[in-house]
Amino acid sequence: MDLNKILYAVEVSKTGSFSKAASKLYISQPAISQAIADLENELGFEIFIRTNSGCQTTPKGLEFLLKCNKLVNSYSALKREYIHNPKEDELSLRVSSQHYNFIVSSFIKLINKYKEDNFKFFLKESTSLEAIEHVEKDYSDLAFIYVNSSYEKAIFSLFKDKKLTYRSLANVNPHIFLRDTHPLAAEDMIKSESLYNYPMIIYEQNETTILPEEFTNLPDHKQIIYTKDKGTTLSLIANSNAFNIGTGCIDPYSGFPNIKSIKLYNPEKLSMDIGYIYKSSNKLSPLSKEFIKLTKIELINCLPEDSSVN
Repeated sequence: MDLNKILYAVEVSKTGSFSKAASKLYISQPAISQAIADLENELGFEIFIRTNSGCQTTPKGLEFLLKCNKLVNSYSALKREYIHNPKEDELSLRVSSQHYNFIVSSFIKLINKYKEDNFKFFLKESTSLEAIEHVEKDYSDLAFIYVNSSYEKAIFSLFKDKKLTYRSLANVNPHIFLRDTHPLAAEDMIKSESLYNYPMIIYEQNETTILPEEFTNLPDHKQIIYTKDKGTTLSLIANSNAFNIGTGCIDPYSGFPNIKSIKLYNPEKLSMDIGYIYKSSNKLSPLSKEFIKLTKIELINCLPEDSSVN
């Protein structure tokens, strides 16, 4: 089975067109059509249904291409590691992150810096476990997550098993995100018991709470809203009395200027260590290193005073 033919099929599936795939791959349409026809003959089933307006992936073809994903990603990772292209290093970056405001700020700075250049930047908002998987499988160059002291030993063991390197950026204390007209907005510090009268927003963790994004939970809380993305969470906070527990970092580009953060009363001295992971066998590209520096600057500028940036 020829790897190039598989790569051709993947591109056709993405674009929905033999001609568009051929143009993107810089080969002729007859050549890509013949290569995929040969692959289909070898497999014994059709990968695509051809139509006058393009093509559609068959159910069996989709199943086959999904199983090829790991092979394609491994091939791409080998190219990045051993075929050095400085231009690609400068203008290609794939970042996964938990729902952090400061990562968006860093990304905006990066986009503005390279606004005159061609680039491919990926920002993938995800859960902790998804972010770890993205780096492990070479879907992302970097992932920004946090480490909680309650599972510190276990997660560092996980990093070791998956051959991932973790670097700390900052240590932060728990804060409450709420709107500036919230009944608790005038408080200098909020106690947990005061929050039981209002809806709590929690980021859904794909049926697992092994690595929750929140510092702490409120036992027996009666009003809980589960969300999947930061935009939805911010909109709910900005337009209701719902709240979320997080880093206290306010992104000036969030589009919700009426959201503020207030320190949570923290007698247990809970804290989270924010950092990034990358595959130990991969070298960080110049752009990855630049993005990390931008992120440190954003953390210094937006984190509350009771936080410490490394």
